[in-house]
Parts: sequence; C-alpha cells; structure tokens
Amino acid sequence: MDTRGYYGAFNMIVSEVENLQQQVNSEHYRGRVSPIEDQLGSAIYAFMRNEDVKGTPLEAEAKKLADKEQEILKIWKSPDGSVEKIRTAAKEMQDQVEHMKTML
Repeated sequence: MDTRGYYGAFNMIVSEVENLQQQVNSEHYRGRVSPIEDQLGSAIYAFMRNEDVKGTPLEAEAKKLADKEQEILKIWKSPDGSVEKIRTAAKEMQDQVEHMKTML
C-alpha cells in the first residue's frame, strides 16, 4: 500500500493492527516474538505527517496509536510482560482504530 496518501496510510494502519490482533490472540503466541511490526509505526507516522491530518483531531488520535504501540513494546520488553497485558493493549489499539474510522 502507498502510505504517502491519507487513505493509504490509514489502510496500512488498519491492516497492521488486524495482523497484530491475529498474532497476539493466536493460541501459539507466547510473547517471545515482538508483536509490533515496523510497518505499523511507519504507517502511523506517515498518517500523522499527512497534510490533511496535521493540526486536526485525527493527528491527536493517531498520536494515541503511536503511544499505544510504544506501550505494547514496553510491556513486551519488561520482565513481567505477560501475554494477557499485550493482548489487552492490542485490543485497546484496535478500539482506537475503530474510533478513528468514525472520524474519517
């Protein structure tokens, strides 16, 4: 997907968050592998930098996604980073994406 445009970047976010959900909710996921793909962060930042998003409420909502991404990584890296905490944070990220869909 071309993330240079507003919709392309958002569609990449949606796709990557869905991938995240599938990965962390798999019965085989044990938290050994980072749940966050590089493409997710890149898509979030491409979306935030888009001229149609800068200075709008969508930029603030995308910042929440970026913060949630960092939270998931922090949980994953922590010694007590449980799979359940990762799953909960990933669900919150998906809820944020769903909220953003209503704003588009």
